[in-house]
Amino acid sequence: MTLPAVSNDQRCPETDGQLSAAPEQTNTRIDLSKVVSVKNLQMQLNIPAGFLPDFIAEANMAVNRGLIAKAVDLLNDDNVAKASQIAAANPMQADVIYFMLALTFQKTRQLKKAARWYKKILEHQQNALVLNELGCIYQNIGRLSDAMEYRRKALQIEPDNPGICSNYAADLMLAGRTQEGITLLQNALRANPGNALIHSNVIWYMHYLPDQNPQSLLEEATRWGQMHAPMSLAKTCHENTPDPDRRLRIGYISPDFRKHSVAYNFEAFLSGRNSETTEVYGYASVSHPDEMTEHLKKRFDRYRNVFGVVDAEVAALIQKDKIDILVEIGGHTGDNRLAVLAYKPAPIQVDYGGLSTSGMKQIDYRLTDSLLDPPEVHKFYVEQSVPLPGGLFCYSPPQFAPPVAPLPAKRNGYVTFGSFNGSLKINEHILSLWAQVLNADENSRFLMKFPGARDQAMKDLFLKQFEQFGVSRERIRIESWKPSAEHLKLYGEVDIVLDTYPFNGCITTLEGLWMGAPIVSLVGRNSLLSRTGLSILSRIGLEFFAAATPQEFVAKTIAFSQNLDALAKIRASLRQRMVVSPLCDTKSYAASVEAAYRKMWYRWCRSQGVDTPDEKVNRKFGDSDLAGVSANISGDI
Repeated sequence: MTLPAVSNDQRCPETDGQLSAAPEQTNTRIDLSKVVSVKNLQMQLNIPAGFLPDFIAEANMAVNRGLIAKAVDLLNDDNVAKASQIAAANPMQADVIYFMLALTFQKTRQLKKAARWYKKILEHQQNALVLNELGCIYQNIGRLSDAMEYRRKALQIEPDNPGICSNYAADLMLAGRTQEGITLLQNALRANPGNALIHSNVIWYMHYLPDQNPQSLLEEATRWGQMHAPMSLAKTCHENTPDPDRRLRIGYISPDFRKHSVAYNFEAFLSGRNSETTEVYGYASVSHPDEMTEHLKKRFDRYRNVFGVVDAEVAALIQKDKIDILVEIGGHTGDNRLAVLAYKPAPIQVDYGGLSTSGMKQIDYRLTDSLLDPPEVHKFYVEQSVPLPGGLFCYSPPQFAPPVAPLPAKRNGYVTFGSFNGSLKINEHILSLWAQVLNADENSRFLMKFPGARDQAMKDLFLKQFEQFGVSRERIRIESWKPSAEHLKLYGEVDIVLDTYPFNGCITTLEGLWMGAPIVSLVGRNSLLSRTGLSILSRIGLEFFAAATPQEFVAKTIAFSQNLDALAKIRASLRQRMVVSPLCDTKSYAASVEAAYRKMWYRWCRSQGVDTPDEKVNRKFGDSDLAGVSANISGDI
């Protein structure tokens, strides 16, 4: 059995919803080991017509359409009891019914119920697909140790399965075993050299290596482009009307139109766009639609669900829609649709927010800013870098955010440092710097929060690392996932946030600043992902909270923590700083993005022999409003 490559966030793929309507008895056992993927399950297993209950098909179709509440209603106790009775009457096919029940519960985020039905199958057979899906469930509910155990069992059955290898690599990464996870993926890629998603996962996880360098990322991404997105696929002639000043049709394609940090930044952009000059199409490749999916859906002029649709068909749809500029959001992340852009269905193609180069010659431009990507690093990108004047990031603060709390150190009598970034971003190097800060003040505390903290083994992993650096576990508090309002409220217990490195926080940094918690961020020289903190801090006049070296990171943090009065003043000013900054100016942000699109369009029109004003074509992309900030990140409170 071979599974498809599974995404980095461990979500499981959809079925197509084309299932039969009523039970019919059969005497042939349906073998789950024949399953290639959970798509088109009925066809793969030769399930007899009328075998599966109709509510399962209806629930799957409801999920595919984003109607989660309807799907949950269909999975009521009475329907599930009937399905169980059908399974009892058809013992040769019971496992398929159990599997479809489990998968449907999983897609509606009823994970404990899903696990129950998957485990029913394991009573009859040790199946790699089922074990892998159980790993997905336990990883999602924060029980990483259990997830890894199921995944190990799955690998014993199918050691070269690319999907299981990909998922187990993600488990290893979450457990802080970064190099081991990358090595596993590299071995899986050697066994499956044509698997584009496994190759993308290798590139994605390389970003987490403390010693990663952009040249290595460029080389690996270029190999990806040559192997999986050859230029021979690209359309070379486009029929778009080259009118320089007409309303543009912009298409956005992404797997992340859901509750994801990328979606929050993108939603802020959509809320400020100019509908008179642009028409926006959304091509959503979302495996589990949620409330954010539905929210974004309403922001588009046209919305297409392309999850599970093959790349060539998606490209044909985009071409049929006559998209002028196609924008890819996500880069080499899980479930990405980069391969669609290999066909060059639009005359202009853009990367929005990718952490490094796509490696694809078919992508013309990438949006960035001059602090994330100073001119000396542009050589590490295949695409032309387009800096936005106000920065790449935009933030739309949630209405439910509580007020900024007073500085907790003045109430507690000790300073609390914190990090709410995922465990993937925490490595021994940055943890050693945090420990140096804590060791400088034996009364200080540290508050960590990440989804996997529900697993005591994960807590113990970090507590032991702190102890190895001389910090007792009694000073470390570790929290797990919380609802959004409670998550934001928790920043009220943190005096200073400490950023991760080399992979800086983004949405966590913006949230912390909105909640009054300044962040000290270590700045890398050649990597966008290690300069995110600098870019964000500079937009609110706090670039002196960025540190150029590990030693400066420790020294600055200690100095800031010893000046509570100044820290309290900054805390009280942060929300207003955000309000008046480019970070929260959605209209100006959207205008800068759309101005960049228009300039790209002028250039394409000129290439088609259409006259455009010279100054609009020849003027360089760029932003100069923060020139020199990167070199001047020293300062006092």
